[in-house]
Amino acid sequence: MNFKRIFSIPCCMGLLFSSANALPTAKEVFAKMGMGYNIGNTLEVPMNPSAWGNDFPTQELIDSVKSAGFNTVRIPCAWYSHSNAIAVDSNWTLYTPDGDENTINAAWLDSVKTVVDYVVKRDMYAILNIHWDNGWLEDHIGPTVDEKINARQKSYWEQIANKFKDYDEHLLFASTNEPGESGDGLKQDNANTLKAYHETMIKAVRSSGGNNATRTIIVQAPDTDENKAHNYLKGNFPADSAGTDYMMGEFHFYPYTFALMEQDADWGNTVRYWGEGNYSTTDVAHNVKKGAYASPEYVDSVFAMLGEDFKDIPMVIGEFGVIKRLELKGEDLRLHLKSRADYYGRIAELSKKYGFVPCIWDTGDEGNGNMTIIRRNKNRGILDYESLNAMRAAYGLPKFEGNSIDALVEKSLDNSDREMKVIYKAQSDTAETGTLSYGFAAQDWSQYTAMSFDIKFKGSSSSWSGVTLFNMSADWKWNQVSLGDFNDFTGEWQNIKIAFDGSSEPGMDFEDISKVVTIGINVQGVNVDASLELDNIILWKKDGTKVTFLDFNDNKELKCEGIAVGGLAPSTINDGETRITTPANTDFTRVGLRSIDIQQGLINAIFIGNEPGSAKAFLINGLGQMIATQNINAKAGSNSIQLKAETRGPAILMIKQGSQVYSQKVILK
Repeated sequence: MNFKRIFSIPCCMGLLFSSANALPTAKEVFAKMGMGYNIGNTLEVPMNPSAWGNDFPTQELIDSVKSAGFNTVRIPCAWYSHSNAIAVDSNWTLYTPDGDENTINAAWLDSVKTVVDYVVKRDMYAILNIHWDNGWLEDHIGPTVDEKINARQKSYWEQIANKFKDYDEHLLFASTNEPGESGDGLKQDNANTLKAYHETMIKAVRSSGGNNATRTIIVQAPDTDENKAHNYLKGNFPADSAGTDYMMGEFHFYPYTFALMEQDADWGNTVRYWGEGNYSTTDVAHNVKKGAYASPEYVDSVFAMLGEDFKDIPMVIGEFGVIKRLELKGEDLRLHLKSRADYYGRIAELSKKYGFVPCIWDTGDEGNGNMTIIRRNKNRGILDYESLNAMRAAYGLPKFEGNSIDALVEKSLDNSDREMKVIYKAQSDTAETGTLSYGFAAQDWSQYTAMSFDIKFKGSSSSWSGVTLFNMSADWKWNQVSLGDFNDFTGEWQNIKIAFDGSSEPGMDFEDISKVVTIGINVQGVNVDASLELDNIILWKKDGTKVTFLDFNDNKELKCEGIAVGGLAPSTINDGETRITTPANTDFTRVGLRSIDIQQGLINAIFIGNEPGSAKAFLINGLGQMIATQNINAKAGSNSIQLKAETRGPAILMIKQGSQVYSQKVILK
């Protein structure tokens, strides 16, 4: 079948609005939903849907999804960062206008409506949720109900429900995303708290009237975990005035060792090969063991268990997928990619058997570790024929002619001279970060004294900017060093050498240099438009000899996250080319904030002091409250700062040294 040709399907107009009569039941809706697709890393991105590298969804994208065989589109969505909880005055202080922090911006509701309309116009089913959303609910499922969280859940869903109350059964509402417990682990009290938040959402939707009186609502298990669905959602379903006929449940399915685990650990190996006919005879340590976690037998048992638990309630697998391990080569890569395809097909088969809607997680990324099936932003078409065809077969759909595996295997055997090439683009009034990282099993780098690499960088930012080298070691502790701001780079190839000694300039510390697990580069700025080329990462020994750590000629590449999009490309550096030893204009002693890195619960920064003496770091939340401070015995030059950030959302990081004050708006994770 010609995939390009079927992308021009005529519009099959579904009804947007229906009468005041009861909508079809959840079981009736389920029967038409088929298999589902996630518009991942887009509308759920805080503040700016394009900040993580994807274009705003178009009708053309949704038509592509429809043509591929999907009849359900899950729309992960942010709301908090599009509400009046966020405002900034002329002094860059965040505040809550008029004391009301729960009103969603009308323009954002219209933007979301645009995407919903693209879906339902094609007679497809749209699932609209409150996604992670800065974690205001998802990260705070405690043993008791938090009235502030409950009020926000009520207010947001009242506004969403009123916006869409006249839509017919093609629109479904999902209460949360992956609501996780807080505290010492999930207990029944936490599950009861989540149930209360679900019931608040249900009441808000039902009370809005119109078609919302009988719209299908989807509620999530704790963490949307398969076993917690069995232990805590079964028999503890939220109450609904419309009855259980208009309810669905949700779990996500990512058996970690196969689906997400990136590297072997001391407690076990990654799973690369899965399913009959796909097991390796040369890399047996990475075959899944029969009956073990993530095995075909485990998958079958989970679906049988949940199929029995929820035999009277349709279930949505809101997300599932398996990363592509593109660092593998030749036959190993072929077996791995066939394993993934067979897994996707099996999930579809079991979903159809037990009454589940399987929704693939798809972010548009095409680099190592991606789960993408449909090319989204350029050269739109199928990226992963094998996984898609396996799912289509389970639903009785004809096979698309095409092959994705052969080209990837051939590329994996290409040992020509290559580099890492990355593009950064962001349109946001807040600082955005693009991360390149390379993770590995813990290595002892105590024999090395420095790292060098060739880099070609050119970029623009409308405000603060920075490029940093970072490492993780000893239980993922973070250290970094500034390489300068965008203006410090020439746009030509340069060689930078960084000492493994934070007391020197430029130099980088390690929490434990005997247990290094990750290195990477962060590019940060506001309204960023930049490009980076990277090659020849070298580790230097004390005697002056060197070891090539990464030259990108063996199919290994760095992971791209945030606004970073890229992959391997033919090297543009000439062996005989003269390179500047350090960035020509770099001034490692320019005062002020030089880099900021935000992790969940932590904010790390580099502050360049203009003279020795005391300084103080402040972190101020959206209510103007000081949530963290750190006294700094600053030296003239580079100073590292780490603050705990137990809240989520927008904040201001401020450094005060004497009469000098440096500040930067940040989004806490």
